Amino acid sequence: MSAAERIDFHITPGAWFRQDLLYPVFGLSTEAVRKYRTRGLWLEGKHWRYDPANVIVYNRAAIERWMEGKP
Repeated sequence: MSAAERIDFHITPGAWFRQDLLYPVFGLSTEAVRKYRTRGLWLEGKHWRYDPANVIVYNRAAIERWMEGKP
């Protein structure tokens, strides 16, 4: 691939997605996200939960509502 060529990837996360996409989708660092969880700003079962592999996943729609200041 030459320097002039560029590949753009457009990722649309599903309803629940892993932490790796929080920064590209919402601009949130892993530290900010950890604080939202531990301080109770993001609720388990609503904003985040554990998937079957015991990995934390996040709910896109719930986070969007939270960022808009909606319950």
